[in-house]
Amino acid sequence: MTQDQFYYCLSRILELREKVKETYLVRKRAQAVETAQAEEQQVDFDSLRRFAENKKNAGRNTAEAQALLKELAAQEAKIRSFVPVTVYGTQIEATQPGQPPLHVLVETDQIYIKKDSRP
Repeated sequence: MTQDQFYYCLSRILELREKVKETYLVRKRAQAVETAQAEEQQVDFDSLRRFAENKKNAGRNTAEAQALLKELAAQEAKIRSFVPVTVYGTQIEATQPGQPPLHVLVETDQIYIKKDSRP
């Protein structure tokens, strides 16, 4: 793995983690809307249409979340296969010209990545 590939994998992991978080927030909001609609005493056609749209969007959102999680697992596997087990628990700095350094700590159960504020 080259330095560019290592940095890209780490950056992509950070990006995917944010996207996964966003998909869950979208789903949580949709569930709140569904709950509010279900609690209404009277339901009109627009409410039914919105409920159907929310259900359709939730399905797409779930599929997107699953795809993101699959890619996230693949990126993390690349990092794990590159970093020797003897280096687990040691902070690693990944650098790329013009980009902020990334500080990485690979543990047996988690990969911690922190983006430095300086470019």
